[in-house]
Amino acid sequence: MANEHDRKEYRKSLTSSGQIFIGGEILEFKSYDVSVKGIMVEVYPGRFLTEIEDFEALLVENDSAEIFVEELRLTGSVEVVWVKQEADKILLGLEYRDVRHNEQKLWVQRAAYRQKKSFSCLLIYDHGRINARGIDISVIGLALTGDFKGSDIKTGDIVKLQLFSTPVNKAVAKIVWLKENDEGSTTLGLRYLEID
Repeated sequence: MANEHDRKEYRKSLTSSGQIFIGGEILEFKSYDVSVKGIMVEVYPGRFLTEIEDFEALLVENDSAEIFVEELRLTGSVEVVWVKQEADKILLGLEYRDVRHNEQKLWVQRAAYRQKKSFSCLLIYDHGRINARGIDISVIGLALTGDFKGSDIKTGDIVKLQLFSTPVNKAVAKIVWLKENDEGSTTLGLRYLEID
C-alpha cells in the first residue's frame, strides 16, 4: 500500500487554464493541482453558476461534468467530489471518470453539441403549462427562460417539454437549478431523463 510520501509523488502543482461544462454552462477555470486520479481547479463564475451556493445546489442533483485542460491537452468526463470557497475563489475537486490526452479535437466536437440557440418551448408540469424560450441546448440538457411567477416550480421537479425548431421534439427533464433574473423572469437548467 502506498504511503503518503508515495502519493505526493503522483501529485503535481500545475497552473493551466481550461474549461468545464457543468450545469448547462461552459465555465473557464485555472488548475492548481493535478494527479493521476483527478485535478483541483478554481472555477470562474458564469452567467447562472455565480456563487458557491449555486454549485452546492447543483451537486445535490448532478455531480457530472466535462473538462478540457489546455496544457495537458486532456479532455473527458469527471465527477465533482467537493466544492469549497477560499477567500473569493470557488474551488472544485474533480475525479477523472473517462479522460483522454492530446484530444483537443474531441473537446471541440463535444462543444459542437452544446449550442447557444434561441427556440420556443412549452413546459408542462403538474399544475399547468408555461411558454418559455430556450437559450442553450446540449446532448444532456438545456437552459430556458420565462415568466414562472405564480407557478410552484422548484429544483428537483420533473417536467415535460415540447420543443420547437430543435433536434429534440419532446422530453422529460429534471430541473437541476433555477435563477431569478433582474427583469423578473426566471432561468431554469434542466437535465434530460427521456427524449423523443
